[in-house]
Amino acid sequence: MASTSTSSSVVTLNVGGELFQTTAGTLSRAGASSPLASLAPSSPNAPHFLDRDPRLFALILSFLRCGRLASPPPSSALLAEARHFALDGALLASLSPPSAFSPLSLRPAALLPLTGRVAPSVVAISPSPCTASLVAAHGGAVTSFDAALASRASVLTPLPTVDSLVAVSPALALAGARDFPGVHLCRFLGDAAATASEALSWQDSPSASVLSLATTAASEAASQWLFASFESARRNSSAVVAFDLNSLSPVVEIGRKEVFGADVEAAIPPTKLGWLAGHSLLLAAGSHSGPAGMVGDIRLWDVRASSTVPVWEVREKEDCFADVAASDSLSALFKVGAASGEVFMADLRRLSGDGSCVEPWVCIGDEQRASAATASRRKDGNNCRVECYRSWVFVTREADVEVWSQVELTSDAGKKKAMRRNWLGNGPSMIAAGGVDGMMEKAKIVSWAFGGSRMALARVDQRSIQVWDSASGAISVKL
Repeated sequence: MASTSTSSSVVTLNVGGELFQTTAGTLSRAGASSPLASLAPSSPNAPHFLDRDPRLFALILSFLRCGRLASPPPSSALLAEARHFALDGALLASLSPPSAFSPLSLRPAALLPLTGRVAPSVVAISPSPCTASLVAAHGGAVTSFDAALASRASVLTPLPTVDSLVAVSPALALAGARDFPGVHLCRFLGDAAATASEALSWQDSPSASVLSLATTAASEAASQWLFASFESARRNSSAVVAFDLNSLSPVVEIGRKEVFGADVEAAIPPTKLGWLAGHSLLLAAGSHSGPAGMVGDIRLWDVRASSTVPVWEVREKEDCFADVAASDSLSALFKVGAASGEVFMADLRRLSGDGSCVEPWVCIGDEQRASAATASRRKDGNNCRVECYRSWVFVTREADVEVWSQVELTSDAGKKKAMRRNWLGNGPSMIAAGGVDGMMEKAKIVSWAFGGSRMALARVDQRSIQVWDSASGAISVKL
């Protein structure tokens, strides 16, 4: 026999003529904004009546009990039902949790076609704690897909093409272009039409173009910041400007540079920004290719301490970076050498003062090959990209993706660690045939993004976005 305390917490519901029984505790998981959370215990003789579809409600109740859907992805009808009970956000978030991300388990899961004749130039995924919705820029249009990849909305920006794209949340994306002014706010408002009528600019140079974008995480503070790297139309000045995304007003100008005469290398603007939440540091990096080869600057800024003096900086000449990224989880910077194509690591805990006086980089790839490539001034790293997500480092090499993982070499108290490389999918030695609509074709990767348990890829001349997921091994065309 059930105890009195258990029976007194049972809630009986009549949903469209079908009886359901659960507990008040289960319904409370819907959250205070859901009408389900306010339902009091009731007996089978006096059930709460809900004029809803019992088949859909059974799935909603199962989700509340288990924390996940029994058979994802959800249908549009189920998403509408979840929205009625203020559960759509939680349901979508459960589809792609960051804790489920495992790079060696990534498999092609969906192919998302884009409208128009222009291939995507850049892709982004909303960061945690937001649901892993996806945005892609193709020409001047920005298209948003929800976390279920079941619905989409598009907006046309004033830009002829988009080079920089950040997904702030499922409702907001930010777009910029190298040769056109302003950061354009793309708003996706559910059932309302998407808009791109607002823009942010550098007050000292309203016509300045945008080189790179980065944002702080929404959970770090009440006010979320956008960092935008601007370069003036005459290419003679640049700065990173931080904006408050709540008020859309500029907060601080960081690392302003002016070009005097032909000395371009003295004021290289940042073309790559990244935010390290755990260290409260802004990564700003940029390079310049001249007759003597590539030269680049990497700087780390503590914007709370100074907007004119970085906490660390290094001038790159020998095997200058083709791309650079920062990892909070590994407390390190990673770069791909433009000459060698090899991956290098710099421990953030060992960086202090003037980085130009001490060699910060350690090659985690083939050191002999890196030295030979640098000496012969090869360009093996051209078009390589590097990105960090959670505890892994990813590198694109033309059409393929390699992943670097940290492994323990010994079980001693010292726990020496090293970085080890693997390839995603079939790797560079095999070209898979078949697939869905060219899904497995080895076309060059032009942009990528990570979020939740997913990786999204945009490839050259392919008018679609590939979505890889840790929890799914089958390709399914959603749209």
